[in-house]
Amino acid sequence: MVLYSAFNNAVSFVEHYGWYLLITIVASLYVYNIYLKNRIRDYLKRKSEQEYSAKYHKNSDLLEKRLLAQQAVAEKLQKKYNEDADIYKRKLEEREAQKLENIAKKLEGKGGTKLGAGFKPEYNPLMGAGTSGGYRPPKKGCCKKGGGCG
Repeated sequence: MVLYSAFNNAVSFVEHYGWYLLITIVASLYVYNIYLKNRIRDYLKRKSEQEYSAKYHKNSDLLEKRLLAQQAVAEKLQKKYNEDADIYKRKLEEREAQKLENIAKKLEGKGGTKLGAGFKPEYNPLMGAGTSGGYRPPKKGCCKKGGGCG
């Protein structure tokens, strides 16, 4: 019974103040997205920078350790990048050498070939192969010789 009366109260509130509630929610979302979101992000960023500054200002050894660790990571990444670049360069050179070798093999012992040398001497692709009918162009117009169309 208590749940039923609470539900009735909520429904009654929405019936009477629904439009006001909707307008308030939309206005709140608009204000949050336009004004508050950027200010909250900036505040959190400033706070984080202040905490960072305070933490490493008090303990300079900690800052030095962190900078050395960052430098070590950067050197490791640079070393890996250089190794990958060298491997890529070697593979590229091998591909180029392979292409040149293939071209040399193709040209070796051959004086060149004549285009169409593989065809039969009297072959004409428009005439078809052997006994089949040849190519016949389509008629030029829809009208008959005797005059009149249709």
